[in-house]
Amino acid sequence: MGEALAHEHVRPAGPLGRALDLACRGFALGGGLVLSAMALMSVASIVGRAAFGKPITGDFELVQMGCAISVTMFLPFCQMVRGHIIVDFFTARMPPRVLAILDTAASVLLAAVAFLVAWRLAIGLQELRGSGDSSMILRVPTWYAYVPMVPSFVLLGLAALYTAFVNALKVPA
Repeated sequence: MGEALAHEHVRPAGPLGRALDLACRGFALGGGLVLSAMALMSVASIVGRAAFGKPITGDFELVQMGCAISVTMFLPFCQMVRGHIIVDFFTARMPPRVLAILDTAASVLLAAVAFLVAWRLAIGLQELRGSGDSSMILRVPTWYAYVPMVPSFVLLGLAALYTAFVNALKVPA
């Protein structure tokens, strides 16, 4: 399995890299706030159920949406700091040139998948908005959860393209 120290995180250089890093950090902070709110709401619901026999109505619907939102908001930052899990069983002893090429290819592939998912989420958002689909208990429109997810995947794609470019620069001649 990949070691956390195998790829040192260096803060991006240049105005584009710094802006992208700042955006990724902002999204991660937003994801952390959403996740913290879900945790606090869960505690309040459990205490309400135990102490007063009255949990927060629809808490599981909000937790479901909130967790999906927070996870997608963490992904761009995870890419920027090289925090994704890497299974290096086959690549551990490969030369640096091959590793840099593989890292570049993986980042390009991730960018393509992230942009594809963002596109499909945007279409899903429009369709859910048009159909009026909502959660069962609270009647929260389902498309609300998609609103932060679309830009999160776009930002993930941009972060992956940036890391692909940085990796490509590391490929020795």
